[in-house]
Amino acid sequence: MKRDPLKEFVSLRTSLIKRKEILESELSQINQALAIEPVVIIRPKAVAPAAAPSSSSPVKRKRAKNEMSLKEAVLAATKSKPLSKAEILVAVEKSGYVFSAKSPMSSLNTLVYSDKSFKNVDGKFGPA
Repeated sequence: MKRDPLKEFVSLRTSLIKRKEILESELSQINQALAIEPVVIIRPKAVAPAAAPSSSSPVKRKRAKNEMSLKEAVLAATKSKPLSKAEILVAVEKSGYVFSAKSPMSSLNTLVYSDKSFKNVDGKFGPA
């Protein structure tokens, strides 16, 4: 007997659709039991893939609106005692400063190592 790939595909697809409906029903029952809002399943329409962004255009980030500069925030955090970079980062974030960079530690490193307002004593930074 010859195998018909089209019939096999249709059969497998039909069984997958039935299994999906069963799983969605079970998920709905679980959500009701847990008192969770139902999950709305949105089926996206087939869309042509978007063109990849060119490497020449930089990623634009929105600049955070901070009440004080990073330098001012670090000076305020280290005014009572010198802190390590990790401690400074935590203190600055607790003060409400919002970093817009992917890597806040890189921004902090640039500041404490290049600005003469800070001195490094055994890995702890404080005002110069």
